[in-house]
Amino acid sequence: MTKRYRERIEEVELACEPGRGSDRQAAPLAFRWRGRRYRVVSVLGHWYEDAGWWRRTDGVPERLERTDLWRVEAGGVAVAAGGVAVAEDRRGVYELVRRGDAWRLDRVWD
Repeated sequence: MTKRYRERIEEVELACEPGRGSDRQAAPLAFRWRGRRYRVVSVLGHWYEDAGWWRRTDGVPERLERTDLWRVEAGGVAVAAGGVAVAEDRRGVYELVRRGDAWRLDRVWD
């Protein structure tokens, strides 16, 4: 079963260091959503939609940035006081979307 969220992700850890070349192709290693950290176990897919333009309903052109989509298998990590990981929730499949520097969680499969 899948559920669509389209909610902002608070933080994303990438496989490369920010500021060192382009991180556009860097796979997510972990992300924080709704205050919980999720560790990426495997990347199931990565694709992108090129930048483009559309017209709003009033006819005004609107430019959209390139959008990257990542489908990953991840498990939530419960963290105790002091930042120590104490348990991992069961895994799920998550679709992460990046447009510019903003990330969101689009879908979850369980």
